[in-house]
Amino acid sequence: MVNYYPPAKTSDGALLRRSTSDDMPAGDDGPAVNPFHGTRAPPPAWSIFGTMTIPEKLTALRQQLLEHQLDAYVVPSTDPHQSEYPAPRWASREWLTGFTGSAGTLVVTLHEARLWTDSRYFLQAEQELDGTGIQLMKLKTPHTPEYAEWLTDHLLSGQTVGVDGRVFSAHAAKRLHKKLEKAGLHLRTDHDLIDFIWEDRPALPNRPVSEHLADFSGERWEDRLQQLVDWMAEQELDYFLVSALDELAWLLNLRGTDIDFNPLMVGYFIAGRRGDHAVFAEQSEALAAWADKLPELQRLPYRETSHYLRRLNAEDADIGFDPTTTSVFLARAAGGKDAGNITSPIPGWKAKKNPTALQHLREVMAHDAVALLRLRRWLDEAVSKGVTEYDVGEKLAEFRGQYKNYVSESFHPIVGYQGNGAIVHYHATEESAATLQPEGILLVDSGGQYHNGTTDITRTFALGTPSAEQRLHFTLVLQGHIDLAMARFPVGTGGVQLDILARRPLWQHELNYGHGTGHGVGFFLNVHEGPAGISPNPRSPSAQHELEPGMVLSNEPGYYRDGQYGIRTEDLVVVTESEREGWLYFETVTLFPIDRRLIDVELLTKEQLRWLNDYHRMVWERVSPLLEGEESEWLRRECAEL
Repeated sequence: MVNYYPPAKTSDGALLRRSTSDDMPAGDDGPAVNPFHGTRAPPPAWSIFGTMTIPEKLTALRQQLLEHQLDAYVVPSTDPHQSEYPAPRWASREWLTGFTGSAGTLVVTLHEARLWTDSRYFLQAEQELDGTGIQLMKLKTPHTPEYAEWLTDHLLSGQTVGVDGRVFSAHAAKRLHKKLEKAGLHLRTDHDLIDFIWEDRPALPNRPVSEHLADFSGERWEDRLQQLVDWMAEQELDYFLVSALDELAWLLNLRGTDIDFNPLMVGYFIAGRRGDHAVFAEQSEALAAWADKLPELQRLPYRETSHYLRRLNAEDADIGFDPTTTSVFLARAAGGKDAGNITSPIPGWKAKKNPTALQHLREVMAHDAVALLRLRRWLDEAVSKGVTEYDVGEKLAEFRGQYKNYVSESFHPIVGYQGNGAIVHYHATEESAATLQPEGILLVDSGGQYHNGTTDITRTFALGTPSAEQRLHFTLVLQGHIDLAMARFPVGTGGVQLDILARRPLWQHELNYGHGTGHGVGFFLNVHEGPAGISPNPRSPSAQHELEPGMVLSNEPGYYRDGQYGIRTEDLVVVTESEREGWLYFETVTLFPIDRRLIDVELLTKEQLRWLNDYHRMVWERVSPLLEGEESEWLRRECAEL
């Protein structure tokens, strides 16, 4: 699944005006669900869009601007934990705009409304914003300013911009404050205006949690927590606030069901150097078992996080927090001391999977491949019967669910037929999905959440006889994929140094793609994770970050022809130590054959062809023991030497 890499950000936090209101109220989010029941996430019983039209919502928001004496309001796509995919309660930008992409920032003034998003969503945003009165602003294109620059150009000195300090990070708020201040503008962070107008706003999630067993994770949560406490001692911190949901889940070996596709619990964790730890969540009953495992652990309601931090601050405790994942609201509650402006060590620890986890991941890849195989064979018969893109996603989830360790999809599948494949993060609904025909090409980007790993794979399938142009573009993408997969690189290398390997074949034909080449992948956690990635952006922190052994990343170059087709080939790779000291390479762990009909073998170099044949041989050796009969014969044919 492709990810986007924004410009670099500083590591300092923002200490702005004190909030005048408290944390979000608690609430119930419907009946409990079994977190181990492997099914596709069902549609919610409610709709976040409600009955108001988008123009009516914008009018209501502008009325709140007048009542609170604000001249503009910024609505990000984040939640209080800076999650990529927020729980429905915090889907404010989506509710206001109708734009369903995962990344975007809305700015509303008394007379204008504009939405900024990146190249993954340009086509999607144009379609979804049509008729709303919201103007699309295409990030990283000529003559398109960032939203902060647009505000400084369109507001007058002395005017005020508002944001919700509960969902705006301390880091982002400080950057925005500095830019606005230079233009004589003010920033307020003390109002959640959305709460005044979203009458049927979803409550805080309150779903079950469970322990991710050390048999899978390879580490006991007690050892991970001790590692954090030892780090706190080195930093001379009394307490450390863990705000990011995947960091909390990894630290305590907890998995939840509060957010679709992400096995996370919405909550906070405050580690105490003297063992006085506290977890803040609405799942009090589900967390009761932790009282026996860690008697000192306090289990408190989610809404009491700020009160607890204020009390610690009043006691003059040194409280650490990461300003990139901690909200302005909680940063103020923690006192905003210098100790708070610190980078959390957990993403770095979490990214380096241990040998136990990696062995589980290799195992789950074989089972994931079986699901893809069954889907591909089903497609051969189903295409002539009028199936849609949506049907393909449903069927793939069904096949994945046949494996005992399956929990859910790892993201909403991207199934794009013909021109829809050129929409990088395309989302087919049951109503809008295109019907497949026995011609053209189909892009399928999907993944699964399993107790023993997270998968993310993209394959492009020919549904008929491909054109010479399609075979050329597919093979250029494949060449870049192989060149990156074959890379050997010295310790200390960052993804920005490797990205060109994946783009070179396309560049030679003056072609390119607008997204990053690789993102980190969690272990039964988020399908997108830091701190490392592969991108051409020299200012991107993830692309600059050193690649280290045990990190799992995607390798996914692509090419997209608007209105015609999209091509992407994606495998997951593990950064691995070479036999030669000081050198690293990628171990490809995804196991599914490349569509032979789309490959122009004559374009491949000897080294690329050797890699491809070796890869298919590995796929056969690892997946075939799980198959028999016609399925085994199908795989044998698809993995035959080219």
